[in-house]
Amino acid sequence: MSLGAIRSAAATLAPWGERFAAAGGWRLYVVGGAVRSLLGGAPLGPADELDMTTDARPETIRQILAGWADTVWTQGARFGTVGCRHGHRTVEITTHRAEVYVEASRRPEVTYGADLLADLARRDFTVGAMAFEVPAAADDARTVELIDPFDGWEDLARRRLRTPRSAELSFAEDPLRMLRAGRFVATLGLAADADLEDAMRRLRGRLAIVSVERCARELSLLLAARSPSAGAGLLARTGVLAEVVPGLAAAGGDAGAGAALLDSVDAEPSLRLAALLWPVPNVAAAAAGLRFTGAVARRAGRIAAAARSLSEAADSALCDAAVRRWSAAAAGEDSGAVQLAAAAAPNDPRVAAFVDRWRVLRACGDLSAPPPLSGAEVMAHLGIGPGPEVGAALAHLEELWIAGGWLDGDEARRRLSEWHGGRGPRRGG
Repeated sequence: MSLGAIRSAAATLAPWGERFAAAGGWRLYVVGGAVRSLLGGAPLGPADELDMTTDARPETIRQILAGWADTVWTQGARFGTVGCRHGHRTVEITTHRAEVYVEASRRPEVTYGADLLADLARRDFTVGAMAFEVPAAADDARTVELIDPFDGWEDLARRRLRTPRSAELSFAEDPLRMLRAGRFVATLGLAADADLEDAMRRLRGRLAIVSVERCARELSLLLAARSPSAGAGLLARTGVLAEVVPGLAAAGGDAGAGAALLDSVDAEPSLRLAALLWPVPNVAAAAAGLRFTGAVARRAGRIAAAARSLSEAADSALCDAAVRRWSAAAAGEDSGAVQLAAAAAPNDPRVAAFVDRWRVLRACGDLSAPPPLSGAEVMAHLGIGPGPEVGAALAHLEELWIAGGWLDGDEARRRLSEWHGGRGPRRGG
């Protein structure tokens, strides 16, 4: 544990504590991910974002910040949160609170309190239920201590994910915490306690009250992790993932197959999403149903389709022409599709051979060289105007490339002249 980094951060943040203390003796604490980072020894950067909590009410927080913070926003005030920017630092300050979800509600009923420990008890997980007080003077930072009533630091050391209270109560109040469990496993390398997993299985149906958009945001954060497979695997084996992605329920025992692929593909949003949804026949539709942006959803669908077509192409005789034809049909998604197909069939020698040949052709520039002639050059060479014949000429050049590799401009013109002359008179020509 590094109290040195915490005390240094507390000294830096003392002007915040002084302002709250001077306004009425209010107390201010740093909570959440920043505490974990500081305990790990990472210093507080001048632009690092922070979560804080206080016994002051939202309206009082707003008044304290007015004229001092550069910008204040209150969109979250009804949930007890006021955000601000002061200098380069963005901070969200939340009144100590208790959140209780009513049976069919998607929004918490918020009650405020003055007890930090009660607030920490209602945090998602023990590793997020740690805090330190922001002093009212920099000199007081020397005695700042970690506030860790639920042994969050020990859980971090043991790589264990637990909730401060019973997991069943925690997930019943805020079902989105089940998805956050997957994110914490993925981002922090933790393992979920057995009680936590059991609660996820029993209460996964509660996710019906959470908006699709909020679920998609948590999935996005999970997919961006360095090693997301473990977190997605937790969601899959507890049935949470199929609860959020209805198409996965139809996949039955294969619902978690995509989760296992995530660590084997690059951390690009569409590619990771295509991997997660791999068991679903229509990846683009499933991604769109999760309210991912249209561009991300469509690209995920194209990557998955190209990966499936690679597997089909690999069943045929392997030749450079087959690889080029597949690459052309992949329309720029071949790089991601190769990763996904290789991850999905790691023991298939035909897929491996196809991927190896694709890499060879790509390395020598065979798959990325520009077309030998543009549409304008085709028209100038053949003496024709815009129309279907130009498209046919470009398609013919592509077929020549597929069959034998790229042509230089002179050879392309010669072959194009042969093709054009052999077509005979065209109607209207």
